[in-house]
Amino acid sequence: MNKLLIKVCAIAQTFKGKNKAILRITAIAASALIVIWLVLRFSPYPELKEFQSRPYSVRYYDRAGMLLQITPLTDGLRREKQNDYPQHVKDVFVFSEDRRFYNHFGVDLLSLFRALYQNVSSGRRVSGASTITMQTARIIADNGQPPRNQSVFQKLIEMFNALRLETRFSKDEILKMYLDSVPFGFSTEGAASAARTFFASEISALSPSQIFCLAVIPRRPSFYNPLENPENCIAAASALQERFAADKSLARKWPLFAQIDHGGWEFAANSARRFSYPFELPHLIRYISANTPPPPDGEVHLTIDLALQNYLERTIAASVRMYYSLRITNGAALVIDNETGEILAWTGSAEFFNEDAAGQVDGVLALNQPGSAMKPFLYAMALDNGYSPSDVLADIPVSFGETEIYIPRNFDERFNGPVLLRTALASSLNIPAVSLLERVGVRNYSELLFSLGFDSIRQSIEDPGLGLALGNAPVSLLELVRAFSVFPRDGVYLPLTWDLQRGNSVGGQERRIFSVDAARIICSILSDSAARTLAFGAGRNFVTQVPVIFKTGTANQFQSIVALGATTKYTIGVWMGNFTGETIFRNTGSSVPAVIARDTLNLLHGNYRDYSDFPAPANWQLRRICAVSGMEPANGCLSVINEYVRQSAARELCTWHVVVNGRSETLYPAEYQAWFNSTMRQGSIFYASRPLEIINPRDGIVYLPSRGIGINEIPVEVIGGGSDLLHVTHNGRSFTVSRPFIFNLERIPGVNVLRVQSGGEDAEITFTVSQ
Repeated sequence: MNKLLIKVCAIAQTFKGKNKAILRITAIAASALIVIWLVLRFSPYPELKEFQSRPYSVRYYDRAGMLLQITPLTDGLRREKQNDYPQHVKDVFVFSEDRRFYNHFGVDLLSLFRALYQNVSSGRRVSGASTITMQTARIIADNGQPPRNQSVFQKLIEMFNALRLETRFSKDEILKMYLDSVPFGFSTEGAASAARTFFASEISALSPSQIFCLAVIPRRPSFYNPLENPENCIAAASALQERFAADKSLARKWPLFAQIDHGGWEFAANSARRFSYPFELPHLIRYISANTPPPPDGEVHLTIDLALQNYLERTIAASVRMYYSLRITNGAALVIDNETGEILAWTGSAEFFNEDAAGQVDGVLALNQPGSAMKPFLYAMALDNGYSPSDVLADIPVSFGETEIYIPRNFDERFNGPVLLRTALASSLNIPAVSLLERVGVRNYSELLFSLGFDSIRQSIEDPGLGLALGNAPVSLLELVRAFSVFPRDGVYLPLTWDLQRGNSVGGQERRIFSVDAARIICSILSDSAARTLAFGAGRNFVTQVPVIFKTGTANQFQSIVALGATTKYTIGVWMGNFTGETIFRNTGSSVPAVIARDTLNLLHGNYRDYSDFPAPANWQLRRICAVSGMEPANGCLSVINEYVRQSAARELCTWHVVVNGRSETLYPAEYQAWFNSTMRQGSIFYASRPLEIINPRDGIVYLPSRGIGINEIPVEVIGGGSDLLHVTHNGRSFTVSRPFIFNLERIPGVNVLRVQSGGEDAEITFTVSQ
């Protein structure tokens, strides 16, 4: 018994020793596998990182789903990203390239040994045994370069990389990487782009025979593509379908793909045609591509209305052809929806591929002087600072500045004397605008423009000074349209968006810029055809079927012209000129872009029923005023109009008109004496209406050396005073002048002192004349 126990113990001890060895070997093997897996999983793979960051073509659609463009990559290559491939497409490609794809770990040993045997026995390369994972690894290593012949070592590296892919991605992720990147020739990569290139179709809409054709092309793209070799493609595809139909599980899963249909092959051959990629919205899509990251799903649905876009492109091109002799070689337009800020049309030039006219320059983004198109923002600011549309502004010769004298002039070179604020804006008079800017302050106005999104002014090299009132600082059409749309939006600034789904916007956050009433009064003025008659006459360029506000502008050297128009629902801006800086002929005015803006707004409102009028200001009321003085009409006022007046404002009877011997006579304030005496006018000047004041030259002004021949005098104008005589002392020399107090002084280098006296009043200034 004891011997038996000893023997059993010995046997048990032997088994125990063997188990330890087995456990030790198992542990070593498991550790080795873990180490190998960790190396495969975490070893540096820079090619993969570069592959994952490479760009894809982006599909752009308009708001109705019409394809606008599929952006090309280098050398015209298209490589589209597909959100998810239809399962039948994945099954056909897996069956064609790697039937055991879901059963191996990246390298199919069975296929490898079989391929090795076939290649050795035949003495040539019959089969490559590359799995889908190995092909994906090769695509990653080639990084878009043409496939190359591989050595044994390179094949081993490919297998290693395939194993690394298997540890880092799921089978479905690897398959998607392959389908998104497999080369098909014809500057096409990926099954989604191939479906479009060879069959002009989305991959989800392909017939079974077309899918089989697509699956065989990557084997030899030049030999099997259906565009040049349809017989080769169909022969290989039909053979692939026969093998697919013989697989019972696949035949049950996809019965339509297992049916042999000779008509389907004929359809596949006849339907093969190279897709003509659309090229719509080139300027906008280029802008989006340069300023926003690519979408993760490879698709962007724009807010653009393609029908409106095409209309504007044709209209601008036709206008350029019509006015080419006037040096108008290009044009641009932007249309937005005021309610949403959506961009409905973006036309950057008359012809994108016209190199002579610099057609690839984007006129929506290009910086040009907007001219008078900027004035509404200045007048709205003035309204919010206490001004009224019935206020009188002086349209008379005025000099501004100190070291450098600035003398603005109107477009028609005329001076209109006293004009109401409404008329000054509607008729786009220059001198009242500059005077207004001097009062509200250039810095204050600049800050307002920055809040309106005019960042280009902030980046301007030169200080525009008072010329900012006349639009001498270059801005873009995008900035102009976006800012102009605050008026039909009751003073609220809204950033623009081109993205229908994600809401990507241009121009910051929504914010209030002007009061509701200031914006509504601007709309009232800019839609008032009678108020613009002084400068624009009664032409039909601004006649519309719906209420529209208009503002036009011309660059100060006549390089370009712009027109802005808006209804309560839409805003449009149209620019015309050239990108070379040449002066256009002045007789064009702004009628060319104004007509385009007018016709586009009429088109947008269709049957003219889907519109609303601009609302009236809430805290103002229409009152009868004197059309000359803007005051409450008196007995002598012959011209009376209706105008908005603040409800709380106290009204003063007109002092500009008196009745003398039964006839009305106009008494103009003293500041209008030079204008009044420049030609024969009815009425008279009320010289004592102002205190004594030297209005020219200005105190502290510096006259630079004269470059003119015989310019040796300095003009002086003095207004006011209680007497018709003016006693003048200039650098100690005295003399007397009578009304009107307009005379010249000798140009004496150095510091000059000018003192005047009239009826007990006096005034004094100093100015400097440089040598």
